[in-house]
This record gives sequence, C-alpha cells and structure tokens, in this order.
Amino acid sequence: MGFVLAMAGCDSTEIDPFENDQKYFTIYGYLDELSQNHSVRVIPVTRFPERITSPLDDDAQIDAQVYSTDLETGRKIRWNHSLRRLDDGAYGHIFSANFIVRPGRTYRLEVIRADSMITSAETTIPSFPVPEPIPAERPFPFLYNMDDGLTSEIELPGIASPWDIILTYDLERSDFRLPYGRAGHRTEDGNWKFTIDTALDAARIRDMAGLTPADSLPRFFALVLQVRVLDANWDPPQGVFDPEILAQPGVLSNVKNGLGIWGGVGLYHYVWEKPFPLPF
Repeated sequence: MGFVLAMAGCDSTEIDPFENDQKYFTIYGYLDELSQNHSVRVIPVTRFPERITSPLDDDAQIDAQVYSTDLETGRKIRWNHSLRRLDDGAYGHIFSANFIVRPGRTYRLEVIRADSMITSAETTIPSFPVPEPIPAERPFPFLYNMDDGLTSEIELPGIASPWDIILTYDLERSDFRLPYGRAGHRTEDGNWKFTIDTALDAARIRDMAGLTPADSLPRFFALVLQVRVLDANWDPPQGVFDPEILAQPGVLSNVKNGLGIWGGVGLYHYVWEKPFPLPF
C-alpha cells in the first residue's frame, strides 16, 4: 500500500475527457509476491481534479467495480471498495483484495463503469531461475580495498530494475536485516550491480546490537540476499525509480483506456551458506 499512498497528491489527470472520451479511470497500484493483501487507487477521469475532503462529498461515491483475473487459471476476483484517508489528509477510492500471486503469472486488472466502459492493465510477476551454486573454493567474490575495507561487487543477472535490496547477516543467536534500498546502477548489458561494504555493515550491526568496537560479534553463518524486483512494464526511465515522478500522467503507463500504472513486484532470494572472512 506504500506506493498507492505515495500517489496521494497525484489527483490531476491533466486530460480533458470531452476531448478524449476513451480514458475512464486513472489507477495506481501493484501486486506484491510478498503479500496477500493488495490495493489499488482508482480515480475517475473528469474535467476537474479529484479532491475529496469529506466522506460526505459528492466525489466520495464512485461508479466503478474492480476485478482481477489470473490469466493462467482464469480465476477472477472482485476487489472491495473503501474510502480511505491519504497522507495529504484528503480521501481516495481504494480497492483491495486478498490472494496469493505467483511468480511468472500474468494478471489483468479491470475497472468497470456501470455503462460497461472498462479501464484495464496487465502485469506479469517477475520470476527467476534457480541460481547456479557458487564454487566452494570461492564462496563469495570479494574485492579488497585498503581504503574502504572489505567490499564486494554483486551483479544480479536478469534484474534490470530492483525496488529494494535487503541483506540479512545470519549470526549466532541473531539475524540482522540491513536495508540497501535501490543502491547500485544498471549495467550496459541490462543487469543490476551494487557493492556490499562489509566493514560498514559490521559497524551497523554493532550499533543495532548495542556493541562497542571492542566487542566481538557473534559467529557468522550465512548471508541472505533479498531483492524486490519491478516487472518489465514498471521499469522506470533511465532506471530511476521515483514514485512521485512516475505518478505524473504521460511518464509511464501500462493502462488501456485510462492513465496511471499497475505493476508487479517479485522476489529474488539467494543464500551464501558457507562462512567467509569478514572484518568483524
């Protein structure tokens, strides 16, 4: 729901419906492989921007029904409507549904008016092959830099647009999740590359655990890489993901007979199970 709420100020469609009568709704939302609860914001395309300040406003009602369909199985789900207060204090029309999405499957969203006019969009949840095992003699591709400490460049094949990168250090008696965000850059061949700085991570773990630099960290067992990946339709221009920019009409859209974006978020997961030297 975070992305939907990030669109709270994006009410203007910047389109005259009397000049283009084939755009009926603006939609913002996504399906997330890590969640069973999915939401989408729906805004009718009208001459004036939607601004609902009270549940008693005329615009607090919406002529729309929302359905999603798993195109592999044909399963169709009706989404439930609620009027929800957004981060900017105004209200928005939010439709929600509870179901599991599967990697590699394509889902169609349809927003239907009473006169049968339809705005739709499709998204395919990213999927990834099982990674090749890393040779035992080189369990982790370290690069050592005397100035920066112990670092490693990680290239993610087949991932052009991550949303969020998280590293989890599995230490004896505790796990420490370290967010890397959207660190790194896209390579010329369309992969994503970022740098792990284990010296900096060790300092972060000490801070999280309340340890001093003189204290020894618990034994290290494994490093878990988790990457939330955007689908191909949601790939932002120049690889820069900024919800406030992408929300603007005309920047990026996969919506038919409407505006906005409806995407999918998949999960790439990998575990380096063998211990390797760290500056702990």
